[in-house]
Amino acid sequence: MLKEKIRNLPKTPGIYKMKNANGDIIYVGKAKNLKQRVSSYFVQNKQHSRKTQELVRWITDFDYEEVDTEFDALLLECHLIHQIRPQYNRMMNYYEGYGYFQFIDKAPYLKVLSEWSEEGLVIGPFFKQSKIQELKQIINSTYRLDGPLKYVAGIVKSYEELSPEEEFELRIQEIKETLLGQSTALLTRIDQRVQAANARHDYEGSAQWWDNYLTVQRFLRRNKQLIQIMQNQTFVGILPGEGAYYCYLYAKGELLARIVYQRKPTFQQAKKRLEKGISPATWQRLAAKERLAKADVDLFPIFFNYLNQHGQVLGFPSQEE
Repeated sequence: MLKEKIRNLPKTPGIYKMKNANGDIIYVGKAKNLKQRVSSYFVQNKQHSRKTQELVRWITDFDYEEVDTEFDALLLECHLIHQIRPQYNRMMNYYEGYGYFQFIDKAPYLKVLSEWSEEGLVIGPFFKQSKIQELKQIINSTYRLDGPLKYVAGIVKSYEELSPEEEFELRIQEIKETLLGQSTALLTRIDQRVQAANARHDYEGSAQWWDNYLTVQRFLRRNKQLIQIMQNQTFVGILPGEGAYYCYLYAKGELLARIVYQRKPTFQQAKKRLEKGISPATWQRLAAKERLAKADVDLFPIFFNYLNQHGQVLGFPSQEE
């Protein structure tokens, strides 16, 4: 039965839902080519992970749904994983455990939170608390916020110009500006550490600081997207396809509308038509939304990363303004 079903699969984009003998959906996946992707599970392949091998042993049936584009498959996969919570989906399946990064003006200065707080500067949510902990350690080691080297000279300015306490306050301000997306000073400081380690031929130390640089760079890129999303903007994405242009409206962590044009529209044309179907109540709800929910986190990197790579995205002031 499975072989026959696989043979009849279309070679189109879509999602597939793997089922066990009880009819439970145990895995949801997306595909650019459904036939190729689904059939790959049932061929002998040494590169299959243990998780995949175990999954295949439980599959007795599957359903699928065709969509227009690979991007639509990614969006639908995210929605279904959140809705169904399949056993073998690890990514996007545990958003309740996502965390926040908190910066306060007193010791310990940096915290990783499981829930939102009104105290200090809180950013997030981010989907890996371990990565937030890693960023916390990098900031601490770069700016010496605690420990015996807390007032070591010259991290931001020399003590000839400022007292140790004044210089420390500058460090705090620099971190805050970085986390608010107003500065890239943290990357500059880390790059200085890379160069200093190279100068003393400490290549292992240089490599470690360079890894830190890349970690911070990725984090700040994600944080910049978060800041943009919450600045009362709506985003229009245009994706070229075979004989059509697929247009999407996104705001504050939510995909609001999708339309298809036969000819490429301007962003203004797409925005006007996309917004036609949005109710006043939806705009009011979005206007009152002050931060992303944890369930919103998985969607925004899919939206921005895919469209920036394969299409175009442009932000506009939100209608509620």
